[in-house]
Amino acid sequence: MTMPLKAGQTSRLIVLLALLPVLAGCPVLQPQQTPVPAVRAKIEATGTSYWLYVPSYYTKDRDWPLVVTLHGTYGWDSSQAQIDEWKHLAERHGLIVAAPDLRSVQGILPVIRSLWLADLQADEKAILSMIDELSAKYRIDPNAILLTGFSAGGYPMYYVGLRDPQRFDMLIARACNSDIGMMEGIELTDAARKLPIMIFWGKDDLGQIQDQSWAAFRYLRERRCFATRHKETRGGHLRRPELAYDVWRARLAPRHRR
Repeated sequence: MTMPLKAGQTSRLIVLLALLPVLAGCPVLQPQQTPVPAVRAKIEATGTSYWLYVPSYYTKDRDWPLVVTLHGTYGWDSSQAQIDEWKHLAERHGLIVAAPDLRSVQGILPVIRSLWLADLQADEKAILSMIDELSAKYRIDPNAILLTGFSAGGYPMYYVGLRDPQRFDMLIARACNSDIGMMEGIELTDAARKLPIMIFWGKDDLGQIQDQSWAAFRYLRERRCFATRHKETRGGHLRRPELAYDVWRARLAPRHRR
């Protein structure tokens, strides 16, 4: 699936490969002891899998907020790592969290663009189908669904969030890759322009991540997505689910805040 390297790409790839230990050094630091375990589940509509955490005190007596968290490049992140970093927050704050397996999350090596766009379409179908199936099984508040991505999970986050803005309460990019060419192929509706988007990155993050985060912010603001904000934080290529939740919590209805 990789393309031959063009002139100038070889040196960049060498630098990226040299930084792989840094990328791999994004361990899950959040507590792992929860009253109930995360479970592996399958999306019936697509046959793809995901990790799910439902708080131990879940009841059908009320609606629950849902976090859909998108992993980065395979080998340096995974859907299991995403659920592991969120499950303590889920138990503490009363969130259902789902982390799907993705196809389009390649943030290191070049890819054939037509195949990558097909992978994005497949991920979109999987994410939306997963939400529909979870909503049929659990009492999920359709007005309290967060879509967040980490690293290369930014590709499907922007793709799905901007194409289907009515499905989400907010998008939060955590040290995310972005692709302006991909964004240019998405028609921004009024709903997309009103969708709150927060873009985080670390001041010591990889230059590629910083550049692409700034590019995504500028692109969206220039196209009247005025609910888009950005924030540079301390540190490097870190996961920061707590920061994401703190931002989203301010938007949640009082009945969802714990």
